[in-house]
Amino acid sequence: MDQDRYGARPRWQKLLLGLPPALLLLLVGGYWTLLSWGVIGDEKSETFSIVGPILSGFGVALGWVVLQRRD
Repeated sequence: MDQDRYGARPRWQKLLLGLPPALLLLLVGGYWTLLSWGVIGDEKSETFSIVGPILSGFGVALGWVVLQRRD
């Protein structure tokens, strides 16, 4: 994106738009992972054991990108 043409978003806007979805992905993915391992409850699900870590990974990656400072 051309910064001179479109301008840069303020940091607070990036944090406001990026952190809530990142935290949601991390929490839901972590919950599903622990649920599939049998740590929470007695239900074991192969689907949650695959999808949970992937969602958590996307949450961590999105959080990392949002929290990085660009000079």
